[in-house]
Amino acid sequence: MGSNLSDRSEAFDEGNVGAIMTTQSEAKRFFATKVIDRARTEGVALSEAERRMLYWSESDPEFNADPKLVEQLAAEMSDEDYEAKIATLLRNAFAADSANDSRAREAWQQARSVLKQGDHYILIMIDRAVGTKLKRWWEFWR
Repeated sequence: MGSNLSDRSEAFDEGNVGAIMTTQSEAKRFFATKVIDRARTEGVALSEAERRMLYWSESDPEFNADPKLVEQLAAEMSDEDYEAKIATLLRNAFAADSANDSRAREAWQQARSVLKQGDHYILIMIDRAVGTKLKRWWEFWR
């Protein structure tokens, strides 16, 4: 079973907008990579705590939910400032992806859909940044 998981991880390519994500970990990596790449493009510094918090989850068995990480980030900035910073980077990444690839919205929707199967902190910032742009028409009535 371990080899199947690693095979799927190797098959997923974060740089490929059309890549199919089948696990929450792949979807989370997709969004974290978008944030980190966008920060690099814009010259926005991300501390180690900020980067690690992109993966925060209490439902992901691949993530160790270390309370010290929360404390470390809190010492650097408020939750509101962090969420606003990450949401801005996500919004800008989505705009850039959408301008460069007509399939970007579909890839982002698919990744968000997979990620919503669990409890992931980055979902708050995804929804804040581009949630209405990713919702399918029937989701507006939920």
